[in-house]
Amino acid sequence: MDTDLSELELGIVTSLQTLREVLKRLSIGGKRWWIASDPIDAVEDGYITIGHGDPECFDRLNTLYFRVPVVVSDFPPERTDRIVLLIEPTTATGEEPGFYLENSRMPEDPVEDFYEFYAPLERALIARLQARN
Repeated sequence: MDTDLSELELGIVTSLQTLREVLKRLSIGGKRWWIASDPIDAVEDGYITIGHGDPECFDRLNTLYFRVPVVVSDFPPERTDRIVLLIEPTTATGEEPGFYLENSRMPEDPVEDFYEFYAPLERALIARLQARN
């Protein structure tokens, strides 16, 4: 893992299996969230990619990808569901900024991109945690 956690104050740690279960049910305004990278690669790369938008569309107007760090990956390759991920704003990064149509221009807004990706995901993970108590 290459992620610097020295400044981390609060984050959500979840297994890949739990994240998948939460993402399956997460859909807002026609946008979905999904695991967009190979979990076996996540062990080597140190992160997993989560897609947000339309899984069938690859343009940056409709679909964005964010990387979240792997914090524990000491499992056999056939147990990728046990990979532990950190869902936290300072450690998640967008692969590319999205574009928006605004007055015939296409400005970028990476802060809005991240907010639309992260806030519903965080709420869904917290709701999952609360439902288990």
